[in-house]
Amino acid sequence: MDIVQKAQLHISEVKAKITDLLETAEEKRGEDFDGDLEKAMKQVKPAELQLQAALVSQPEETAEKMVEKRAEVVTETAEEREETELRSKVNFGKYIGAAMAGTGVTTGAEGELNEHLGLAANQFPMDLLAPAIEVRALRDGDADVMARSWVDRVFADSAAMRIGINFESVPPGITAHPVLTAGGSGEQRGRTQAAGESTYSFTVSELRPTRNAVHGIYSLEDHARVPGLSDAILRDMREGIVEKVDRTIFRGDATANEDGADIAGLETLTIGEETITQTNKVKGDETLKAFLSFVDGIYATSLGDLSVVAAEGANTLWYSTIHNSAADNETIARFLMAAGLSWMVRGHIESSTSNGDFGAFVGLARGMAGAGVAPVWNRGELVRDPYSNANKGEVKLTVNWLWNFGLPRTANFKRIKFVSN
Repeated sequence: MDIVQKAQLHISEVKAKITDLLETAEEKRGEDFDGDLEKAMKQVKPAELQLQAALVSQPEETAEKMVEKRAEVVTETAEEREETELRSKVNFGKYIGAAMAGTGVTTGAEGELNEHLGLAANQFPMDLLAPAIEVRALRDGDADVMARSWVDRVFADSAAMRIGINFESVPPGITAHPVLTAGGSGEQRGRTQAAGESTYSFTVSELRPTRNAVHGIYSLEDHARVPGLSDAILRDMREGIVEKVDRTIFRGDATANEDGADIAGLETLTIGEETITQTNKVKGDETLKAFLSFVDGIYATSLGDLSVVAAEGANTLWYSTIHNSAADNETIARFLMAAGLSWMVRGHIESSTSNGDFGAFVGLARGMAGAGVAPVWNRGELVRDPYSNANKGEVKLTVNWLWNFGLPRTANFKRIKFVSN
């Protein structure tokens, strides 16, 4: 690899880093997200200068060819660069502050970003991250109280992405997800022998937006005396939505008053399933056998291709059950991990291992991209209502999240279920 190719590779890596940061799901972004994004963006110009210097050092004919190749590498449009720059300047606190004040964002980087994305003044891009709370003095009557830090509620970790569900930010409209289901295959043929004819076919899964909403109330007195309350409330509401959406992907939700708003989850969708009886659930080899049945050599070639989310009940069973007391007192969990299996635990799925309870959900890694999708229509809405409870000095705040869930290709997903003997 010559110096020009190395310079081009460096530019590609920097831009890929920026793209990865911007596409990182909100709940997975770290505290230093803004700093990491700014740092990555500052690397673009030096990388381009490095490439120019490398081009100059090349023979004239070679340099011309490299310029052409560089045009292919630098694929970010002026519009994309503008959006990247705007996002680096946005303060999410201004969105919530404007909503609480009964206005929308129309000025500053926030107003420009909304205009760029075609959002209304009371809307916001759902992929923005709320900023950290600033520590300031609180005043309550004559007493000064220092707020050291906010202690937020703790929600279950997002687990849908662990098994390969792809959260996509989508524009207005119905999303279509095509899946190729059949096509040609190679055939060994001799002289004058024709290859067999095969027909390519595909299916299309269409998803429409459904609404998930969270509704909270705060008092005018608390808002006046507690700095950062608005950000804390909004962060809690958004975390609550993310947790419920994630849980719904596993459990489904049919509580809406119209069928079109119901979500079918991994517990109810028709996907591959392996059962473990009450007798066998305390046996390490039988549990391992259930997971090995998913290693089909197509969608999974080893236990390492299984992305496993275990329920509370199954995880407790595996860690607390000695499956070979006559040997070395090895637990089921230790036995499974020694075989190469790993998993994360997701609360609020199943807490028991009785007949009919689910023990784990599994994503098969090969060909996973797009097999499971949760499109998010990137137009979150903040609705402020200071009127309904005005006589009590209360303000209602609502966040609406438009999303849906589907499995364009179910073959990439499996589950473990406990059954009776």
